[in-house]
Amino acid sequence: MVREQRNMRIFDAEPRSPVFVHRASRIETAVIGLVPESEFERARAAMPDLAGYFDYDEWLDCREGLQIGLAMAGVDATIVPISFAPFQEWSRLTGARLDERALDAFAALALAMRNASISRVLAFVSELDFATHCRLVAAFAGRGDYRTWLRHRQAVRGKIEALGGRVEEFPVGVAGFVDWCACRGQNTSEATLDRYAQLMLEHLTSYDPR
Repeated sequence: MVREQRNMRIFDAEPRSPVFVHRASRIETAVIGLVPESEFERARAAMPDLAGYFDYDEWLDCREGLQIGLAMAGVDATIVPISFAPFQEWSRLTGARLDERALDAFAALALAMRNASISRVLAFVSELDFATHCRLVAAFAGRGDYRTWLRHRQAVRGKIEALGGRVEEFPVGVAGFVDWCACRGQNTSEATLDRYAQLMLEHLTSYDPR
């Protein structure tokens, strides 16, 4: 009875999980993030959204209730297990808030990476990083200033998306990229910069509870 009452609370609420339309099937889909029970207390301490739940079982009830509620509304909802530490690091890098909506967004990204449905990961660098390293990094050569670099990157993204590809931008620190290139004997080209971003994102989203 307690479980049913908890789920009813979710049915009556507006969906908090981002809903999007799958390109191929045109079916509305949603991804619901779920951290393991062993990490729940750590997550609850960092996420105000979770403070109101009595324990992990109550939160799990609500997550499953949200999935059922979305299914009743015709949305194909999937629960995706993720680890809290990578989600927290992704939030720090991207500036996302530590809340359930961001948790669901990260879970959707993790699922897309695991299914290889992202065509290309593009590295995003800050204006300060660009200015600091523009003379040392081959990827920035010939781009002049930061605005020119951003226009170029937008054009790259546009070409990929025009062909039906999906692009994900991921923030990287250029100093770390330069050190990584030096350690591995890699050049600092634009392709290598994007490869570095892809590897970082793959690492953050590679959690497998099995």
